[in-house]
Amino acid sequence: MKRDLKSEILDTAGRLFDESGGNAVSMRSIADALGISVGNLTYHYKRKEDLIEAVMRARHERCKALPPPSDLGELDGFFRSILERRSQGMMLDIRDKEEARQVQRLHRLVICHIGELLTGALDALEAAGLLRPDPARDALEQALLGMLLFCRPAELLDGKPDPQETRRCLWQLLSLLLTEKGKEDLRKIL
Repeated sequence: MKRDLKSEILDTAGRLFDESGGNAVSMRSIADALGISVGNLTYHYKRKEDLIEAVMRARHERCKALPPPSDLGELDGFFRSILERRSQGMMLDIRDKEEARQVQRLHRLVICHIGELLTGALDALEAAGLLRPDPARDALEQALLGMLLFCRPAELLDGKPDPQETRRCLWQLLSLLLTEKGKEDLRKIL
């Protein structure tokens, strides 16, 4: 059976980036983890930045294939997943303007997709009678997205991300539009 090296490279590099951050992982460490030469790795991805972009694009494509969360439990899992990834971060040492533009484009892709999933989730909750229709929903959605992707105001002051506290704040904010049935379901989750 033929080895799908490109997929193995993306999976291994993604795992190493998640564990150690983008700057701490070298092409050599990725090649070693795969049991291949650095030359073989750079045949597929010339620079580490190209590999980081490929990992992020592959993740984005996998996420696009997923349906948005359709109930409060799935939405809670979505919140936890995003907050965990955010707290791990993929720290990058950006050296030039082109790298900065590349990272910016990737972040835009991710932010747009997370926003689409959040919108889909809120639509599903509304259709299920768990979220009441409200003209302020767009503002609430933007506040949720900002807090989910970036931080709570308190994190700006103390500089310490606290995924659990952020999750609690997300639910407090969303509970403003939950129906009684939605609030009852939320109590079961929390």
